[in-house]
Amino acid sequence: MMLLKIKRLGEGLHPSETFVSVETRNGPEQLAVDAKSLRNGTLLIGWPVGKDGGFLLVELPRPTASGARRVWVRKEELVPDKTARKTA
Repeated sequence: MMLLKIKRLGEGLHPSETFVSVETRNGPEQLAVDAKSLRNGTLLIGWPVGKDGGFLLVELPRPTASGARRVWVRKEELVPDKTARKTA
């Protein structure tokens, strides 16, 4: 699992949601996520599903405001999740 750096923008429509912004290749994308999936300014996501130069394609837990489920982000925007279990 990976952690994606985010910027908190405010509360979502539901009390358990938070509205965040993610820096992508095409500029910032906003999405509402479960507040429990945030950790110290990062969002828990899966492993990247693609690579193009210095960018990685990641799948977000919910669609962005523009409807995208996958976005290209800089490698530096991702942090390995050290709390995830290591599997063989």
